Amino acid sequence: MKRLIFVTLLCFTNFFAQEMPSFSPEIKRVAVFKNGYAFTYREAETATNNGWAYTTKTPIGVLGTVWGYSTTPNIKVSRLLASETTTEKSEGARLANLFKVLVANEGSRIRFQANIYDGKNVYEGVYQIIGDENYAHIAVKTETGTIFIPFNSAFNIELVGKFETQKIVKTSQKETRLAIKADGVKDGEKVNLGVAALERGISWIPAYRIEAKGEPIKEAKIELEAMLLNDLADMKDSDVYFVVGVPSFLFQNQISPLSLGGAFGGITSNLSQSLGNNFASNAIMTKTTEESLVAASPTAGGEEQVGSSSATQLFLYEGKQIDLKKGERMSMKLFSLTVPCSEVFEWTIDDGNSPETSRANQIWYGLKLKNSTAMPWTTAPAVAFYDWKPIGQNLMTFTPAGSENVLRITTATEVVGKHEVEEIERLPKQIREYGKPVSYELVTLEGKIQLENKRKQPVEIVLTRNIIGEIVSATDTGKKTKDGANLQPLNPSSTVKWNITIPSGEKEIKYIYKVYVRKSI
Repeated sequence: MKRLIFVTLLCFTNFFAQEMPSFSPEIKRVAVFKNGYAFTYREAETATNNGWAYTTKTPIGVLGTVWGYSTTPNIKVSRLLASETTTEKSEGARLANLFKVLVANEGSRIRFQANIYDGKNVYEGVYQIIGDENYAHIAVKTETGTIFIPFNSAFNIELVGKFETQKIVKTSQKETRLAIKADGVKDGEKVNLGVAALERGISWIPAYRIEAKGEPIKEAKIELEAMLLNDLADMKDSDVYFVVGVPSFLFQNQISPLSLGGAFGGITSNLSQSLGNNFASNAIMTKTTEESLVAASPTAGGEEQVGSSSATQLFLYEGKQIDLKKGERMSMKLFSLTVPCSEVFEWTIDDGNSPETSRANQIWYGLKLKNSTAMPWTTAPAVAFYDWKPIGQNLMTFTPAGSENVLRITTATEVVGKHEVEEIERLPKQIREYGKPVSYELVTLEGKIQLENKRKQPVEIVLTRNIIGEIVSATDTGKKTKDGANLQPLNPSSTVKWNITIPSGEKEIKYIYKVYVRKSI
């Protein structure tokens, strides 16, 4: 019985190694995320033997995401088999010099002259080479015996008859195979089989061009471009889906056991890291219909109507029939639309005296954009123009459909401000901590924000003051909020925000807040 089992397994192994048809699936569809991962769907038509076929184009997939499928009706994939085989390859290597030619043709008949003094001019016979390339003799068989002539003494060498100028070299190479078992297919029948996997190596980088229009500015042309980076595999006539919103893949850093000996490769995430986590966590996919409705400008292109699709928390743009070889990059326009826009000055004031806080506390000139489209805007770099003139670049953050967002352009020169805080009251307080009384002081402070509009026309200002403490009051209908994620026992994180229009000249805004300060001993 043991021998019968061994023979059966041997036949099974030989069947897989020799008779299984091979096929070469290509990427037909791919969902691309901004973090360097892509869900690929590789497909090709193939014949099968007993339902089996294999490919050497094995995806390096994430754990739990590799599976086989069939697009042929009534054909189902039931099994995948990953294996490594050793293949041998024979090829001719050109012989580099005369010594190697003579070694390769040992046993042939040779004729040559030699500069030795034994009374002979020509030596002829069947030969062998004795020694190596550094010190060798030609051993020529004669009627009376064998004569040994130093290789360096021979000249006018002639090989009688045919001779070889190439050497056959055999090489062995390990090959990873992924076999697919299709149920319901007859031998010789063509079926379309595929392999899907979450892989690393294809990414996309979105970028906006925004052209503000009018005086005053009332609208802007916003254009989204997708830059596609392919470091994974050649794509031909592939449908590419650019994803907005990256789903969570818990095992994205673990390779599937079906990817034998594989290693993740491809695109680094340097750009994503430099732009922050929000850049990679809000990505878009699109269906693009390129129909120019107005004349193109040097900055943003003509008006284009785009289709779109969504999948739960994701949004998709689709690019059809894309050809992109491994190592290539390309860009394509996803949409170009006109949206409401206005100028705005933005000032966010945080506590602290560090250089970083001082830079953050600058007043910015920006564009307030209304997302009047039916699609969300992904996080991406945005360069802004007024007509054709570039006015700045910054990061456009994720903007849902129907929402407003402010794109900071440059530090303001036409609106300046000054911020001061003055203590107006300090009261002693006893607060119990861990069952013991602790001495605190409840300090009441008044903040004054002085703004100056140097324009002749009124300007809109979005003013935000972030405070560690409790906001008591604010003038000019300032909106007070608390950060629910950081409700400290004594001093919560609080914000007061104003969205106001101020005329030319000066304007003062006040607010009062309280903060507990532990009394020093």
